[in-house]
Amino acid sequence: MTLNDEQLRGLVNAAQLYETWRDVKAQLAQLPGGMYWRVIHSKEYLYQYLKGPAGQQTKSLGPRTPKTEEEHHEFEETKKALDERCAGVEARIKEYAPMWRVLRLPAIDRSAGRILRALDQSDFVGKSIMVIGTYALKAYEVASASDFSTGMDATDDLDVTLCLGAENIDPDVPRRLLLTLRQADKSFIVTTNSAGTLVNKDGYKIDLLTNHAAASHYSSSLPWKPIALEGQEWLLLGTPVDTVAIDFTGWPVRIVAPDPRYFALHKLWLSKRPGRPAAKRAKDGRQGKALLDAIQLHMSHYPFDTAFIASLPPALRNELPTDISAPAPAIDTAIDIPPP
Repeated sequence: MTLNDEQLRGLVNAAQLYETWRDVKAQLAQLPGGMYWRVIHSKEYLYQYLKGPAGQQTKSLGPRTPKTEEEHHEFEETKKALDERCAGVEARIKEYAPMWRVLRLPAIDRSAGRILRALDQSDFVGKSIMVIGTYALKAYEVASASDFSTGMDATDDLDVTLCLGAENIDPDVPRRLLLTLRQADKSFIVTTNSAGTLVNKDGYKIDLLTNHAAASHYSSSLPWKPIALEGQEWLLLGTPVDTVAIDFTGWPVRIVAPDPRYFALHKLWLSKRPGRPAAKRAKDGRQGKALLDAIQLHMSHYPFDTAFIASLPPALRNELPTDISAPAPAIDTAIDIPPP
C-alpha cells in the first residue's frame, strides 16, 4: 500500500528535524563537558572537563589571563546557544511526535530507536554498521514510500552487521560499539552462550554479525566478538538505503540498511537453508517476496538490470523470480549497404 501525502510529508519533516537535532548534538559533543575556575595557591586557573567512554577527564588550560577569560566566555556563549537550539528542535519533535504516530509512519520499537540514535551520534551507523533483520524493512518502507511489512513486526532484538570493507577494517570497532551502548544503557552485557550477543536487564538483545572473510580481523575482539555467518558479505554489495523512520514514541531514528535487492534475495536464500528453524524460514520467505514486490512497484532506482544480475553471486542469482531476468541484448537491425 502506497503511503499517502500526509505520511510522506510527515517523513520529510521527521528527516529534516532529525538531521538538525543530530547536527546540534554533534556540535555539543565537540565541546568540553564544562569549564570552571579553580583556585590553587591563591591563584585562579581555568579547567575543563571532558566526558567520554573512559569516564571524565580534567585538564588545566592555564592561569587566569585575558586569553583564558575569553576562552571561558566563548565556551559559555557557544554552549548556551547550542543548548537553546537543541531544546528548540526537541520541542518541535515532541510537538510532531503524536501526529506522526497517528499517521502510522514506518516505526520501530522504542528500545531499538534509542540504541540506534546513540550509535548514530557516535558516527557508527552507515559507516561501521548497517541494520539487518526485520528492522531493515522499515527503512525499505520509507525508501519505497509504501507499507508492506504488516504482520512482520520485529522481536525483541536488533541485528546489525559490520559494513567495513577489507580496506578499512578496524578491529577495535566492537569494543567502541560496546562502550557507546553502555553509555546509553549500562546494563548491557555479553551473553554467556554467545560472544556476539548483548543483552540488557530487560532481556533486549543485540546481535553483531560479520562475514567469514572479515571474521579473522575480529578474532581477538573482547568482550564483544562479531558472529561470522555465511552470506553476510552479500549484504555489503550495491547501494545501501539511508532513511529516517520513527520509533513507537514518535521520535525520529536513522536506519541504514543494505541494498534492498541483495537483502530480498538473501532472505529468500535463508528461507531454504537446511537446519534453519521452520518459523524463521517461513518469515524469511514472506519478507523476501514482499520486498521484491515493493522494489518492482515503487523502487525503480534499484533496477533488476543486466549489470545488477551480472553482479549476483550464483547462490543469489538462483533466487531471482522467473519474471525477473536480464534484458535481452539489443538486436542490430541496421542494413549494411555496400558502397557504390
